[in-house]
Amino acid sequence: MPVDARSALARLQRALEAGALDADFRDLGVAFMGAFGSAARTHGDPSDLDVGVGFSGPVRLLELVDLLVATTGYDAIDVAVVSGDQPVLDAEALVGVPLYESRPGVYAEAQMAALGHRRDTARFRALDLERMAR
Repeated sequence: MPVDARSALARLQRALEAGALDADFRDLGVAFMGAFGSAARTHGDPSDLDVGVGFSGPVRLLELVDLLVATTGYDAIDVAVVSGDQPVLDAEALVGVPLYESRPGVYAEAQMAALGHRRDTARFRALDLERMAR
């Protein structure tokens, strides 16, 4: 039976709860991870699994995606790297289901920072839209 986005998320959650990915995540420098988007919501029919991730060192995105695909058996995984450079994406990527923290509280800290950054930069996005409308 083919794997869909919600069952892929459930597989990922089980692997994380069992600690099966702890060593790999440490090696990859994953600081935190959460699921967001349609697969993380209880309604609708998700077309993919959206995952937000923060790294504590160099971004090793391809290796992480390979690991997630191997773990879930699902290849429609979109990874948003939470880096502080994209306030709207960062905030969206951290409003969902927390999945992993390298240390207690790091997900919440990143979430608060991302939401604050989105709020603090909203005025500039509004100005940009206003200028483009002229």
